[in-house]
Amino acid sequence: MALSEDQIRIIAENPLDDALKNIRIKLRQCDDVPSESIVASLLGALVTSSAALDLPAPDGTTDVAEKLFIIRRNVRGSIPRLETFKPLIDVVVTHATDVEIWAAVIDLINTLHPPTPPPSSVAPTFKGTPVKTSSSRLADSETRDIVEGELFEEIKKCTFRNVKGFCDKFFNPKSWHRERKAMLRTMMTAHDGKTWTEFPSTPEEKPVWDWLCSLEERFLAEAPHKLHTTRTANQFKERKGQMDLFWQTPAANADDTFEYKHVLVVGEQKKSNDTGRFKATLLQLARYVRGVFADQPTRRFVHAFSLCASTMELWVFDRSGPYSSGPFDIHDEPDKFARALVGYATMDDNAMGLDTFIERENGRRHVTLDDASGNAMRARLDTAMVRQRAIVCRGTTCYETQNSQVAKFSWASDKRKPEAEQLKLAEERGVRGVARAVAHRQITTIAELRSGLEFPTHHKFRHEAIYSEDPPSATASTNTTDHKRKSSSDNTSDNASGSKRRRSNSQKSKLATEFNDQLSVGKAKPSLYMPGEDLWENRIYSCLVVSPAGRVISDFKTIKELLESMRDAIRAHQSLYITGNILHRDISSNNIIITEPERADGFKGMLIDLDLAKVRDSGPSGARHQTGTMQFMAIEVLRTADHTYRHDLESFFYVLLWMCARCSWINRFGRRDEKPPRESILRKWEVGGFRDIARTKAYHMSVDGLEEVTDEFPEAFQIIKPLCLRIRKILFPLDKDERMSVGTPAGSPDQLYNAILDAYDEIIHKLSKD
Repeated sequence: MALSEDQIRIIAENPLDDALKNIRIKLRQCDDVPSESIVASLLGALVTSSAALDLPAPDGTTDVAEKLFIIRRNVRGSIPRLETFKPLIDVVVTHATDVEIWAAVIDLINTLHPPTPPPSSVAPTFKGTPVKTSSSRLADSETRDIVEGELFEEIKKCTFRNVKGFCDKFFNPKSWHRERKAMLRTMMTAHDGKTWTEFPSTPEEKPVWDWLCSLEERFLAEAPHKLHTTRTANQFKERKGQMDLFWQTPAANADDTFEYKHVLVVGEQKKSNDTGRFKATLLQLARYVRGVFADQPTRRFVHAFSLCASTMELWVFDRSGPYSSGPFDIHDEPDKFARALVGYATMDDNAMGLDTFIERENGRRHVTLDDASGNAMRARLDTAMVRQRAIVCRGTTCYETQNSQVAKFSWASDKRKPEAEQLKLAEERGVRGVARAVAHRQITTIAELRSGLEFPTHHKFRHEAIYSEDPPSATASTNTTDHKRKSSSDNTSDNASGSKRRRSNSQKSKLATEFNDQLSVGKAKPSLYMPGEDLWENRIYSCLVVSPAGRVISDFKTIKELLESMRDAIRAHQSLYITGNILHRDISSNNIIITEPERADGFKGMLIDLDLAKVRDSGPSGARHQTGTMQFMAIEVLRTADHTYRHDLESFFYVLLWMCARCSWINRFGRRDEKPPRESILRKWEVGGFRDIARTKAYHMSVDGLEEVTDEFPEAFQIIKPLCLRIRKILFPLDKDERMSVGTPAGSPDQLYNAILDAYDEIIHKLSKD
């Protein structure tokens, strides 16, 4: 099979090297067809290779590694005939190229067609308060290009290089104790004044790894954190990418299993310093950091570095983006290099960015917060219920507490009113059906974490505009001591590569189209990005305990439960808006919960997450993002109109359609002979630019378009079709020119609320009667 350029590139960047050496010897010793165990060993060696994790499977559902794993399992069960593997074995035995080997692997997968296990759900299901995910909503099995494309959208306007004060803040020997200073002095003896004496003449990966490990053995043997390379770590348990270099504590991998939850520092090493590859290297680091944040969700920031030939760059990633020391040559500035190695190996939890707020005692985790009366309240954290797969985001993480409440950690914009205040205001105004704040405490801010640093203008990536419809952000310089704007310059933009690498406009357009087409079905697209005067978002990190807990709406057990929960959540929104004078602005499947009426003021469904809520007529917040979750955003909001109560009601309708067309299949409401569509048309609600999604939704809200959507409902859900048609007519009436209206009507909001609630009541009554 002929491989694509992307596949060939992935293979070239992830060579097999000697991974098949021992298997090749065993295969040559076989007289005829090899045994099941040898074939299984061959497949096992391929499964654990980094290329298998990055190569997409032929059917696009997962990666090659997962398909090979299923085939290997079947071999152990003697399902496929061993002769089927002969083409693959032949190319392995004959020392074929990596490209030929992987082409044979893909042919094998196409021959055997191993099914990919269906995901457990489209949206997370758990007991507790869910939150929406952010821009990196993709599963770990997604192809690297797709994940990195989304990560680029997150960091492209908030990446900074040559940040003044970086090394002094994180790697300042003046603040080190005697043992750390001694490590630094002795390590510097390995530099002869011009070069690091044993640095490999050809900086290939493995010689450089060996050299770094030798430095560790000689000078950092007593350090608390251990350096690992791909050679010493071999394989991570999770499929989030295999890091070239990383630090962790030695006790973390007692069973020889490496996990992202133990990683302290991530690194990427390249044999050449090609300035045109800067973005690719940074996005590789970002993928690893994304995995660390996903498995250490309450971590404050993550250290990372790149070493390209002898050029090093030190990075910190926090919830407002990445920033660096700027590149430097380790031979010319050996002190920076040595300080970094000693620093990474000996940092305490605070300097490493670990969670120092949660108290850990006797295997239990607790937090101490301030309750409504200002008294200290200690809450035990039990089950971790949700986390976000993103870097630049609110990083929302929820735990159930011992009192069946929910502790929510998040990094909210300092331009928005704190959620605790919104919830308190709603309670004071007599709002019903909205979660109640129990206790709260601010932990830190991005401004505090970045104090003492001076930022230039954000780094300009080549062709950054092709990935987005967003306008360019304002340029300025920020000193975090006073958080004011200054003028500065950044001379390290990767715009300097030759004109031969530049793409024509048609190529740019094609690349943007291909990128949008590749985006997979997920849980939430990024909020619309709006540039502001500040260079980066100053986020406030806090913990909020709310009550009651519940189940996310996508975990409904019956059709009636779904409809009752949706109806009561709309009632809650009406109370929030009419009685509380507060507009929610982020109605999504993750912000509606199913509750027990006796514990929720009679509500079977409630609204949660007022992070993006706004008091009516209070003016713009100044935050950098427009509000909403992409696939549930109203048509006019996608077109950047001001948010109204009617837009939230439109979002409720999209949630209902999503539950019926998508989550119903996952909750197994279809008959055994029914199958969900291979690719739902609702995919178009989350793939592409904002205007494209608005245009798609406008069509789907026509009579013919809605018919196409409801055709994707399982047979059992056809009973909801009349309700959907009725709500469509209420929300999208025809104007005097017979055109469908998508705007907010004049008159009392209660008219629109009550019309929709009456429609729900009618079908719920019918279901109860039947």
